[in-house]
Amino acid sequence: MKKNFFKRCVCVSMVLFLAFVVLYVFVLVNDSISSAGSRAYWSGFSMGKFHVGTTSRWSGGLLFFNQKMPYMGSIVSFAGDKNVVERGLTAWGLYFRLIKHTDTNETWWTLMVSLWYPIIIFGILPAVYLVQKLRGTKPVTQSEGAKTRA
Repeated sequence: MKKNFFKRCVCVSMVLFLAFVVLYVFVLVNDSISSAGSRAYWSGFSMGKFHVGTTSRWSGGLLFFNQKMPYMGSIVSFAGDKNVVERGLTAWGLYFRLIKHTDTNETWWTLMVSLWYPIIIFGILPAVYLVQKLRGTKPVTQSEGAKTRA
């Protein structure tokens, strides 16, 4: 039973790994086809004010945003303008911006996550399974681990 569960997890992880690799290749190929980077992002789907897309910026990324277009960095306000509040984070393949207009109470946010995060995360379990198969060892289940300790 536990072996089947482990194999199912490996299969699901492998499918997601391959899907994100294909998406990564699509993003890079799509960028090289577009004329001089005129299309900075590709919108995947939308549900109300929640949008998901991809971008070729920063070597491929998954975008989540709440407006018609993601905020990808530009002038928001002039120096000394207290009507706009901007907060953000840019580090290790993550890009987040939150922009609030105090006059209109309008909020913009954009979150970009590098496609390398899901590729690495979903590639771990298939890699472990492959190494175990090449070594000829069986994956250790919880009940087998308890037997060896006793």
